[in-house]
Amino acid sequence: MILYIDTTNGTHIIIALAQKATVLEHKKIKAKYRQSEKLLVEINKMVSETFDRFRKPLKVHKNVDLKLIQGIVVVNGPGQFTATRIGVATANALSYALNIKITSLRADEFGSIEDMVSNGWEKLKKIKNKSIIEPVYDREPNITISEI
Repeated sequence: MILYIDTTNGTHIIIALAQKATVLEHKKIKAKYRQSEKLLVEINKMVSETFDRFRKPLKVHKNVDLKLIQGIVVVNGPGQFTATRIGVATANALSYALNIKITSLRADEFGSIEDMVSNGWEKLKKIKNKSIIEPVYDREPNITISEI
């Protein structure tokens, strides 16, 4: 399965699981200011539910093995600073931990979840080596420097 992550919108998260270019499951989760709290929980829940439905319908898995994920496509921007950073950092960490390929899409490269999956699958197939995805923000970050 391929995992798709889009946190570039500050009010919700979109995650999807696909087999090649076919969408198996997708969710849009309200997560304004709570992306970091919800993203991994929702990914685990979706992988478990999808595994149960498509692989072993009678067995319930509380903590499914994330090694079912064979690749990751993350939307790397443009988007809000924190929301985009959370999605890209999570995708990079999962890619590293699971030793799987990762690629990115820009938000303007697709119009629907089906487009995201189709375009992401085409890019992921072409990846030869693992890489690190860098976020693209919608504006320069405004980071306050503390006065000591």
